[in-house]
Amino acid sequence: MHNSIVQARCVTLKALNHLFLNLEYNKSVSKNISLYRSRSFNHKHKNYLQLEEIKETLKNLDIKQLRYIYITGKDCISHPDFNSILRLCLQFTPVTIYTDGTCLNDKKARFLKRVEDEGVNEIIFKIFINHYDERTNDEKAGRGAFRNALHAVTSLNKYGFNPILMIKNVTSATEAELLSGFRELGQKFRFETEDINLQIIPDLAADAVLREAPVDFEPDCMTGRLLTKNGIYSCPVLSNDYRGRCGSSIKNFSKKCYLETAECQHCAAFGKKIFTNPWK
Repeated sequence: MHNSIVQARCVTLKALNHLFLNLEYNKSVSKNISLYRSRSFNHKHKNYLQLEEIKETLKNLDIKQLRYIYITGKDCISHPDFNSILRLCLQFTPVTIYTDGTCLNDKKARFLKRVEDEGVNEIIFKIFINHYDERTNDEKAGRGAFRNALHAVTSLNKYGFNPILMIKNVTSATEAELLSGFRELGQKFRFETEDINLQIIPDLAADAVLREAPVDFEPDCMTGRLLTKNGIYSCPVLSNDYRGRCGSSIKNFSKKCYLETAECQHCAAFGKKIFTNPWK
């Protein structure tokens, strides 16, 4: 018997076309306390990404290569400087906002439409949801998650946005079953369900499926990087995971990363880009 070591696939950044901004507060707080307005809200060193840090990052980027900026993180829309951050990013590229819909309502959607109309770049919304059945969805995402997502979609549609549903497949349902169910749901609530509006993604938190990725597969980490309070990471899923850390700032980050985590295994087995926008 011969001992062997399996080396994780090495991925090299081709060009930084996609910049992710994680606005999440990175310390655990009580469920009854706002993520951002905790005891440290007035402290000098806040535990979430600041507007000035984002400005400094954009100054050190080749903006000509940048195609999209993505805003991520739990309750990112409730960030104290969210509106200023959004306006700043829209000066350079279109902005994609990832959210579960918690902080999106009619008033916020109306305001965001005015912000979009101020410039030439568009705002794209990607709403996380698990299933077209409310009970099945909330068993995984928590009570009220389904209604929050639908309320966000209907509010955005009212003001001319065309949100994309990020459907995390956490059940044994086939892709065809999920698409059919969400199309019926779209007809019921009068929102669009074209192919571009429905994006099925794998459950990256599940047990890894060890399978070879397609030869021509280019993962998100080949064209994107994530900026957090703690440094640069290769992927939004690996935020604060040392295996995905690429450096302390955009000035000196590594262009190489290794697909060694369970999440990376799922991503490779999926064989498609998950977080970056697939269109040019």
